[in-house]
Amino acid sequence: MKICMAAAFDIRNARSWSGTPYSLFCALDALPQTEIDTLDLSALHTGVLLRRNTLRHLDVARTLREKKAVSKLGVSRMNPLNSSLLRKHCSKDDYDVLLEFGGFLPSKDLPPYYVYTDSSHDLSLDFYAEQGHLPYGYRAEDLEDVRRAAAFVRPIYQNAQGVFCMSRWLARSMIETTGVPAERVHVVYAGANWHGVTAPSVGHARAVGDPQQIHLLLTGVTYIGKGVDLAVQAVERLNESGSVRYVLHVCGLREDFPHGDNVVNHGFVDKTALSELLGSCDLFVLPSRFDCFGIAFVEAMAYGLPCVGRNICAMPEIIDRGSNGELIESDDPQELASAIRKICEDPALYARYSESALQKAKRFTWENVARDMMRVIEGK
Repeated sequence: MKICMAAAFDIRNARSWSGTPYSLFCALDALPQTEIDTLDLSALHTGVLLRRNTLRHLDVARTLREKKAVSKLGVSRMNPLNSSLLRKHCSKDDYDVLLEFGGFLPSKDLPPYYVYTDSSHDLSLDFYAEQGHLPYGYRAEDLEDVRRAAAFVRPIYQNAQGVFCMSRWLARSMIETTGVPAERVHVVYAGANWHGVTAPSVGHARAVGDPQQIHLLLTGVTYIGKGVDLAVQAVERLNESGSVRYVLHVCGLREDFPHGDNVVNHGFVDKTALSELLGSCDLFVLPSRFDCFGIAFVEAMAYGLPCVGRNICAMPEIIDRGSNGELIESDDPQELASAIRKICEDPALYARYSESALQKAKRFTWENVARDMMRVIEGK
């Protein structure tokens, strides 16, 4: 079966989207029944095409009012150009299936297409309805743009042969909000991205390295969105009482942030350094205020690390509260501190959580994702 994987970025670059598309490409390419081609639509952009696309969909009134180019399509302003380029490419080749990252406009010139995604504009609107604000990364004034984009891209999902979702949370939104028939929505999850390093092979439950100095790890690229501020406050609380010292290791942030002696900011790190931290720390903490899936949890569990996350988004699908980790409900640093202490200061409980983490990580592999996708595509 000949499959074209299309995106507005280089799928074969292990740094694109944290390596997720490249991991899937490798897993699909390894299957005996597939022949995989990849298409980077952004490589086909030219100055003329970009300007033409901007002018064609310009919201003149808002552009004049805000004194900057505003598209009628909201945050999906690049979609028409990418869709046009995709149609031209597919007309020159005979693909059996098109697998899209992000989703492009349907057309009679396209082969049967599937979309693989961890989020959608409708999911952001669902989050807004539940939480009273858009996901972190958006501004309050972006709401109208998100609504425009959601309306524009709904037909992409509705007309797809299938939508592959990273979570049940997204799948519910696709069915209930976006209006995709349930039989065309498939939860396939995601896997850990180990490009450039050897995948962990932890065969047994771990123990805390030093019960008197416990090391916590948090990885994330946004200070507020990933709850780094909350983790810093929780560590301060933990070190105010008791004889155990807690040290928080933060990696992923390119800028410095306020912290005390018990917080180490490693900045942006490569996979080798991350692997070393996962192997040396005792607990993974990521109290994200929004997280589409949370591959970072999967990577931590593969090292036998129990995890602490937040009881929103897709995090409860990865962290089974009371089994492989804990889920907090609020922005109270004391709640986070209590969850951390509960796991780390009880050796028997920690070992049980570590073993459960290792077992849960086995569910989330790219080999499983590729096999599940092909079963759907082949109608098995």
